[in-house]
Amino acid sequence: MTSKTANEKGQKDEDDIDVDDLLTQLSAEELEMLSKEVDPDDQFIPPDQRSNYHCDRKATGKMDKKHLNDHISKMAMEIPDQPENVPFTSKKDLK
Repeated sequence: MTSKTANEKGQKDEDDIDVDDLLTQLSAEELEMLSKEVDPDDQFIPPDQRSNYHCDRKATGKMDKKHLNDHISKMAMEIPDQPENVPFTSKKDLK
């Protein structure tokens, strides 16, 4: 009794399949669907391209960190603090 491997049965080996030829036969819509289903785990692909979510909005421009920090600081100084519902007590006050 002998067991036959996949190659002996006449099936192609996985190494013999040319992925590039298969991809060229796909339409643009099929490629888009395939890209949404595949989750590449490649460190050389930027993280935003590894995600299934793609935004169609245009970029708003470069981020100005100093301007952002100044704006946050200004807003923090202008907006009054909300009163605490339970006043703060330290451990010293409890003894």
